[in-house]
Amino acid sequence: MNKAKQGNNEEIKFTKTLNQKGSLWNDLGYNNQNHYAIHVISNKFGEINQSKIPPKADIFIAKGSIDDAYLQTQDYYLNENDVVKFNLDSIDKSGISVKLAKSNYTIIKISASTFLTIFGSNILGVGASIYSSKDFHKNPSVLVGWGIEFEEFQSFFANLLKIDKSEITLDNKKILGKIKTVSNETIKKQVLESREISDLVFKGIGNFEEPFTAHWIIENNEIKENYYVPFSVTTGSGRSKGIFTIVLKPK
Repeated sequence: MNKAKQGNNEEIKFTKTLNQKGSLWNDLGYNNQNHYAIHVISNKFGEINQSKIPPKADIFIAKGSIDDAYLQTQDYYLNENDVVKFNLDSIDKSGISVKLAKSNYTIIKISASTFLTIFGSNILGVGASIYSSKDFHKNPSVLVGWGIEFEEFQSFFANLLKIDKSEITLDNKKILGKIKTVSNETIKKQVLESREISDLVFKGIGNFEEPFTAHWIIENNEIKENYYVPFSVTTGSGRSKGIFTIVLKPK
């Protein structure tokens, strides 16, 4: 079973578990007698992405009244269609992100256009995506994919590394390795030092409307307030196909 299917099954499992009014409710702070867990089954508009994409929340909490007999017939599973059916009121900041136990999940995958919106420039995206040990012939396409001219690439990293521009070529293994390292470190630093970027990356705040941000997380079968997990910066798997992304994953 692929991870997407596994992830969806996990979301369904925890939706049902919550609606059986077990101990998971104790940490959420809602009255479980008139609140229900709702599985998110549709993409939502991302303000940063300017398109509909999967939101940060996999489950959210809604308030109202549902007959116990109906819950039993549904095996305690409810989704967004039931919100409409029973005229439930969604609860802001109740979104829950469900993570597969012991899974190296993706925190966020950032495309070139989204990276530009978040960080104000794609220069660090180029630096993180550059080929630094082999396949140097692909590096011109990396610059094109991120929309950065070679002159800008040279000037920026020469200044950052305090070296002469002439040392920066697209096949200098030693220098490109340094560029890749400093780009990853700088991206990480900017995420950690900006509350706005951190909230966007980890919780979807500023990108999705409520209740589709993730203020809560289910991790290793426990529910807790969402937090800024230690992470590493990598490139997406589509780089060799000309699809350039920056991916943050838990360490």
